[in-house]
Amino acid sequence: MRIVGCYLARTQRQEHLWYFPMMNDQPLPAATPGADGAARATGTRSEPSLARRHSRALYRPVPPVECDDDGYPFRDGAPVESTLHEELRTYASSALKARYAARDDVFVAAELGLFFERGNRKALLAPDALVSFGVNAEHRLSYKAWEEGAIPDFVLELLSARTWRRDVVVKPPLYEAIGVHEYWIFDPIGKLADPIVGRRLDAAGVYRPVQEQSAGGYRSEVLGLDLLLHGDGFRFRDPKTGEILSDHVEAVAQRRAAERARDEETAARRAAEARIAQLEKRLRQR
Repeated sequence: MRIVGCYLARTQRQEHLWYFPMMNDQPLPAATPGADGAARATGTRSEPSLARRHSRALYRPVPPVECDDDGYPFRDGAPVESTLHEELRTYASSALKARYAARDDVFVAAELGLFFERGNRKALLAPDALVSFGVNAEHRLSYKAWEEGAIPDFVLELLSARTWRRDVVVKPPLYEAIGVHEYWIFDPIGKLADPIVGRRLDAAGVYRPVQEQSAGGYRSEVLGLDLLLHGDGFRFRDPKTGEILSDHVEAVAQRRAAERARDEETAARRAAEARIAQLEKRLRQR
């Protein structure tokens, strides 16, 4: 059932003023992504709520909003960022779902609500893609960390013109603080020097940059895959086989090409068999 009033009511204009701060071309402020993770790792955090401390990183649903039986939002009226943004998000989720299709303990989702504080419906993130290992692959309305018993291992954010500074500067400390092992950014809009940026938790629970490999691309230890540039987007590559994980369109094209090749091979074989049969018939007639 669609329930517009299940979330803290805001007008569309107020929502955008709060959630999308004005952007300009000034240099990015210096980020200190290690502070929250260090406090979490050492147990020295005094504030009771990470959501309150990192309120600027939270996702605020855009009305109309639908909620589950416990009042947690799971669908809203946010518009698609761009066709490229949608294609990249679809690729990430579909390629990874295909990758782990044989496992029932890997959960992959795109733009699913991630709640990290029980009872706090505002403690919400909505990454473009997430992967969680050791969690069943069943369908969900949202990902509630306290019910899953695990924080996602891998999160991907795709930069957009309206929110790219938040993905680059504001969100990493929160993802670090809640314990997302790897946080990745892909920049399709040309704001960063390197389109692919990865961060990985170290032993102290602090994000460290993932270095580019000498042969190109960036290795995700969590996924066991490389991320590399591909046209206007990116692709996942299996470092053991060199196989590039295809998107849906590419997979369909590859399947059709394989079917055509099989059909042509079958036709050629039948033609050869027919010629042989004809020659044998002529020989018998002599």
